[in-house]
Amino acid sequence: MTRTLTLSERHGGLLLAGLLTLLGLLMVVAARHGVMALHGAMAAALGLGLLIGLGGGLDAPLPPASRSSRYYDAPTRFGIVMTLIWAMVGMAVGVWVAALLYWPTATPAVPWTSFGRLRPVHTTGIIFGFGGNALIATSLHVLQRTSRARLADSLSPWVVLIGFNLFC
Repeated sequence: MTRTLTLSERHGGLLLAGLLTLLGLLMVVAARHGVMALHGAMAAALGLGLLIGLGGGLDAPLPPASRSSRYYDAPTRFGIVMTLIWAMVGMAVGVWVAALLYWPTATPAVPWTSFGRLRPVHTTGIIFGFGGNALIATSLHVLQRTSRARLADSLSPWVVLIGFNLFC
């Protein structure tokens, strides 16, 4: 991903990754424990990973000047992969929930494995994870083909896709 970014886009990505790391740490400190602290730690870890990845790629060669004459399909491919991952996770939980309807006693004695906790996971994973990623990836693909132009920059599609999948 870093090789497709210009130097100014790499600097913008570093700024956004730094802000994500700080926001995650702020969430951890404010929540101290519980679900919000866990999500803050996940956001901070993602931001730190992006900082390391983008920081390590600062000295990578710049993309060729001919890149503006080609469509930018890397975010579309990432969106399709995330669509498939969310489909597998959401449908696997759906099969588990369907099995719980037939065998209610087959669940372990852990509260998060109950029907009432797993049904929203299935619904959210399919509607937002699978459907949302499919819509975003399709939009990125169709936008370029119908306008016969490359995306305006190389950073914003990644912010949309990673941000959507982080908070989905």
